[in-house]
Amino acid sequence: MATVSIIVPIYNVEAELRKCVSSILAQTYKDIEIVLVDDGSPDNCGTICDEFAEKDNRVVVIHKENGGLVNARKSGLEKSTGRFISYVDGDDWIENDFIQNLVDCQQKYNVDIVAAGFSKDIGNISDGHLNAIPSGFYDKQKMIAEIYPRMICAGPYFYFGICSYVWNKLFKKELLWDSQMAVDPRISVGEDTSVVFPVLLKSNSLYISENTSYHYFQKAFSMLKSMDSLEKEKLKVNWLADYLKKTLIGTPEEYNIENQVERYIDGLRIIRCGESNTNPPNHFFDAKPTDRIAIFNSGIVGQNIYSLFVSKKICPITGWFDKDAEFYQAEGLDVQSFDEIPNRSFDRIIIANLDEISIRKAVSILKKYGIGPEKIVSLL
Repeated sequence: MATVSIIVPIYNVEAELRKCVSSILAQTYKDIEIVLVDDGSPDNCGTICDEFAEKDNRVVVIHKENGGLVNARKSGLEKSTGRFISYVDGDDWIENDFIQNLVDCQQKYNVDIVAAGFSKDIGNISDGHLNAIPSGFYDKQKMIAEIYPRMICAGPYFYFGICSYVWNKLFKKELLWDSQMAVDPRISVGEDTSVVFPVLLKSNSLYISENTSYHYFQKAFSMLKSMDSLEKEKLKVNWLADYLKKTLIGTPEEYNIENQVERYIDGLRIIRCGESNTNPPNHFFDAKPTDRIAIFNSGIVGQNIYSLFVSKKICPITGWFDKDAEFYQAEGLDVQSFDEIPNRSFDRIIIANLDEISIRKAVSILKKYGIGPEKIVSLL
């Protein structure tokens, strides 16, 4: 029985899988079990998993029919034997001290959860990200005062106080079990959110680390996901909303959970469905097939907007601009610097931000390039 079980859900990541598993096996902390969950992957992932199991007895392999990420994580958790659980996605990788750092924090402060930061890798560029809430030790009293009121929304939209991913954390298995196993298997948007925040509410202690040695790898084709129909996207968001409300609502008023959940879900509706939850709904992407649309910013919001327009063939995207254009060009995305704004023709430009400060800055930049308010679409 290992101290830490590392669960790796795997689907269609043949090109990245060897690097992922090799990085886990290379951990300086050796008392680990690696549970590889081959979720019916159609490529050679299953064979690669078996190869690793033959070479190292710490590797356990599960082969199963495809059931989605939630189901794969449940299967891995059921098979695990460790007192603590960590996750690594099959196309990501971790530096060799990642697990040791998590374990050191847990042992020093005897906490239920350790929450680290992460690095986002695009091409050869790695960009570190920390939790918005400051690092340090939080007992239950401090969690009630400083964590719960802003753990889901530390800003207007999509600005988590505690990063919502499961894979940059270490959990006590006994605490994690019920929350992971209870997740609605239909959920395919917000799978991590459905686990992380219920577990935080149940926990009595937390350590927030500045460790960013988990590497979240993004490829151009993985960033620009094919979107389902708008009706299906709405259904996915509604499944998540229903689950979060059932699971999280009913906490003490000072936790501010209900408001945070509403803002988070509304943000998802904006970037995945093109509308906010107003009455009647406020549609942001009403566009004629002949309209020429540009997008300002290429983060997760901009990527979702781009995917929505391209997948649904709403109208042509004739410009996509970001201050870090080379960051995205490295992966083959047609993202241009702000200086290219005057050289592209478009009828409207969508500011792909969900906070007022960033939107005001974007309007100011566009004004500098001669773009008037009649062409600007704000998501808020």
